[in-house]
Amino acid sequence: MAAPGIIGTNGEAAMQRLQVTWAGLEMQVSPFTQVLVIPGVTFRQLDESGRGFIAGRFMQSVRESVLYILDGSGNDRVYLGAPRHFVAGGGTVLRAPGHGLFWVRRTPPQTMTATVISPPVPAKHVKIPRPPNAYILYRKERHHLVKAANPGITNNEISQILGKAWNGETEEIRKKYKDMSLQVKQALLEKHPDYQYRPRRPSERRRRRRSTHSSSLRRGAGNGNPVSSPGSPSADSPADSIDDV
Repeated sequence: MAAPGIIGTNGEAAMQRLQVTWAGLEMQVSPFTQVLVIPGVTFRQLDESGRGFIAGRFMQSVRESVLYILDGSGNDRVYLGAPRHFVAGGGTVLRAPGHGLFWVRRTPPQTMTATVISPPVPAKHVKIPRPPNAYILYRKERHHLVKAANPGITNNEISQILGKAWNGETEEIRKKYKDMSLQVKQALLEKHPDYQYRPRRPSERRRRRRSTHSSSLRRGAGNGNPVSSPGSPSADSPADSIDDV
């Protein structure tokens, strides 16, 4: 690896610079981030303690051991992630004497083939799913726990249990999921800058409710389970859990 730099944990000023450096890198972190990309100039400014600090903070997000690997394609940058991500898809990790580890991604062989060109097909509109709010993330994470603890429970009953649990959670827990929701939204906006949430028209909502209610009645008639009335409040949307993103 490159020689140690000047940003580390030794001294208050150095620690402040390290905190600023991490704040810039932390913008990449989201529930979908598996590998952190660090500019080469930034990496070279970090001493060993600074690199350990950055790796430790990133491990809190990915929940597994990570290591630094230089970009083997010639770009001046360093990757930080779990070893398994660098060998997936045919990637290769090499060690160069005096330089450390390099990550080389396999490029597909270049072949020339004759291709019959078909008439252009109009691009199909791709519906981008609305990013989940804090409660949806909370419910998704705990759904299997409630189901495992209550064999035979229905999804509707699970939603009722989790809806009550969410309304009784502390502000600290609720803030955790609100922050996760914002991170997911930011990742979506980076991938789809033109995304805008377009709610269904009233007529579409009424038609969807009728269809859902009819399906529930058919399921209830088949298994003998009680079915909520159309006017009953939905446990999927606790009154104070609307965190529209």
